[in-house]
Amino acid sequence: MKLARQTLRFASALAVLCILALAQSGDSLRAVEGTVQDGSGSPVNGAIVQLKDTKTLQIRSFITRENGAFVFQGIKKSVEYELKAKFKDKESKPRVLTIFDDRQRATIDLKIE
Repeated sequence: MKLARQTLRFASALAVLCILALAQSGDSLRAVEGTVQDGSGSPVNGAIVQLKDTKTLQIRSFITRENGAFVFQGIKKSVEYELKAKFKDKESKPRVLTIFDDRQRATIDLKIE
């Protein structure tokens, strides 16, 4: 009986420690936004902006509206992301949002030439 209580206490303490460790290791989230412009600096309506997670290679997409704006929310600060825009047969140079960029809401503009 005494051994059973000690085992139960140990298991309970271990569970609490695991929960605390998971809570502390939680990845904080942020957003990245920007605009897509053509070679003359005009906003591009209907461009496809791709956000690629460089760890998992998962890609999220956003289609710009008339002001050329895009936004991706809920992305992890501990992951590097590559952004690029495509419109018709042209695309922008890829830009990287690094883990060293600690802004809560980063701004990256893309230019399609």
